Amino acid sequence: MKVLSLWQMYGLMLLFQLGTSVVFGIASPAKQDAWLTTFISFFLGAGLLWLYSKLYESRQCMNWFGLLTDAFGRWAGTVLGAVYVIIFIYSAGRNLRDAGELTNTFLLPRTPMGATMVLFQILVCYVCYAGLRRMGRLAELNAPIILLFFVLEVVLLLASGAIDLTQLTPVAAEWRPIATTVFPGSVTVPYGEAFAFAAFWSMTTSPKGFFKASLLAAATAGFIFVVLDVVAISTLGPELFSRSFFPLMTTFHMVNIADFIQNLDPLIVTDYMIGVLFKISIFTFAACVVISDMCRVDLRAAVIPVSIMIFLFAKYMADSLSSHLFTGHHWATWVIFTPFFLLVPALAFLIIKFKSVDDKEAG
Repeated sequence: MKVLSLWQMYGLMLLFQLGTSVVFGIASPAKQDAWLTTFISFFLGAGLLWLYSKLYESRQCMNWFGLLTDAFGRWAGTVLGAVYVIIFIYSAGRNLRDAGELTNTFLLPRTPMGATMVLFQILVCYVCYAGLRRMGRLAELNAPIILLFFVLEVVLLLASGAIDLTQLTPVAAEWRPIATTVFPGSVTVPYGEAFAFAAFWSMTTSPKGFFKASLLAAATAGFIFVVLDVVAISTLGPELFSRSFFPLMTTFHMVNIADFIQNLDPLIVTDYMIGVLFKISIFTFAACVVISDMCRVDLRAAVIPVSIMIFLFAKYMADSLSSHLFTGHHWATWVIFTPFFLLVPALAFLIIKFKSVDDKEAG
């Protein structure tokens, strides 16, 4: 049964794609060409969303696990389903660790990071236990807040006079850094990650509505990323922008209007916490739905065990922030996201298409 309106689907997808990127940024290795890299990544990401919507359209009554077993057979589909559960749990753990690192660095440096992550995951548990319909209602309330804060942050930064657009030059002097940053990093995160919605897309909206809302959300998120990259590079300079762990947080620390408006941390942290809450919640919900489809158990029964695993992943996946970011940007994109968010869906799409042709010929 479809439980989301187009606006709710748009809000969920937008907040999911913004996620942690509103603080970490995307395409920073491309330095002054990061905005161009982000722009190119949107079009490739739109192609991915088209592929996902076509997969959904091919088997509208099935979630991803059902489609896996239909395309690859019962045993191979079950094994792949278990792998996707681990991937969704790992992805949620990465984002939970991101939230813990940011909180520990900027907000609560004396509070153990594990404590903040436990409290955050408890909130995620509540959101997932409430169900997709309520998650969609929460998203439609929070999406306008994120957009309003984004406009306010950029306007205040412009008013502070900290932006120097000459730091965006030279444009596209070298294409190699742009190409290596676009793929796989800026395409898989955040656009490829949206494949998490495949785990429960039969519960969202129609395939056409899914693609329409997803594409509009990706366009909105892409525009926001381009603007944020432009203002960050113009404020910090390409070198500092590429080296900073939290480039966008550092950028908005430069706001200073008449020595009165100086601290935008509450706005930025609100953006970040809302985005990361929905990103972790979607990954958690996706893992629970796949487990429910595989084991034929109630979805809510899986929420607490999955959340415990997510916390353990987040707690022990890295020793430091630098190793955590290196693993996510250089290892996970190639080993996890590219094969399982790009190649397997594309292969499943081709297999299902061939099966459909054979069924028509047999009929």
